Amino acid sequence: MREDLLNLIIRYQETVKQLFPRVAAHLNVKLPVSDFDWAVLNTEQVGQTSDGIRYFRHGCGVTMNDGKVAVDFDLGEQGQIDGFDAGRLSRFAYSNRIRTRLRDMNVVDYEIRQAEAAGELIFSGRLLYYLRIAGPP
Repeated sequence: MREDLLNLIIRYQETVKQLFPRVAAHLNVKLPVSDFDWAVLNTEQVGQTSDGIRYFRHGCGVTMNDGKVAVDFDLGEQGQIDGFDAGRLSRFAYSNRIRTRLRDMNVVDYEIRQAEAAGELIFSGRLLYYLRIAGPP
């Protein structure tokens, strides 16, 4: 896998890992929570945590912004928070002004498919990909 793709994935995953548990705690959601259970939550869709993370819940995911970084992600079927796709990675790079050639979704999609073909990524069968080094989804 190209180093720039791996670095972007790791930065994206670290951002989700920092912000999502705080949003979930604000919504009184016990983790892990499956994508389906998240989608049917009977709780506020838009809000802000006490420590300033603005969020918008949508379907199986959430868009979050703490004023320094913005990220959008979908939960995995079993509550994984480390999944990604080309659209989310490219938007993450673009919206956070990350210096990378991976701001174009088509470029990111190509790189993801190459890494999957090389056995470095695992496709969930639906939308998300996972790093093989993290284990199967």
